[in-house]
Amino acid sequence: METLQDLFVEELKDLYSAEKQIVKALPKVIRGAKTADLKTAITEHLEITKKQVARLEEVFGHVDQKPKAKHCKGMEGLLKEGSEALEEEEAGSLRDLQLIGAAQRVEHYEVAAYGTARAMAEKLGLQEAVELLSQTLEEETEADVKLTEVAESIYGEVEQGEEEEDEGEKMNRGNGRVSSGRKTTPKKKGGR
Repeated sequence: METLQDLFVEELKDLYSAEKQIVKALPKVIRGAKTADLKTAITEHLEITKKQVARLEEVFGHVDQKPKAKHCKGMEGLLKEGSEALEEEEAGSLRDLQLIGAAQRVEHYEVAAYGTARAMAEKLGLQEAVELLSQTLEEETEADVKLTEVAESIYGEVEQGEEEEDEGEKMNRGNGRVSSGRKTTPKKKGGR
């Protein structure tokens, strides 16, 4: 690289790779999510991400470059973390919260990367590219906010479930012990 434009093109290649990796990974997340709100949020963001890929292709055109990806190792790692949650944890609210955390780390990466690319486009005087990158930056920020809202609703469900469990434990108390919920037979005196 010798110029700011060279660096800008490298940033675009990294973003292009990142977005394509996300498009490939999101269907698996949708299938693995339990909560309807999370499924909906991820499904909507998948469609937005496909448009972001097309938008990046348009930005490449503003610098007379063909769209080309340079493998984004950062995104690969972030997506691998989310994939591990799907493979290692049981479906449910806690796994959904884990998936949201992984998805938000992806969004934060993208916000940083698009912010950097937009700043470069501004310095290069590429106004159309600035507008396209700003649109995507806004979408990534909105996705992060939406994921926070979904997480808040799941936290409420998890807390309510824990409160109900606590009440159940109180009901099962006997002789100062908490019942495990299993039936036991009393021991005979003098026996084992």
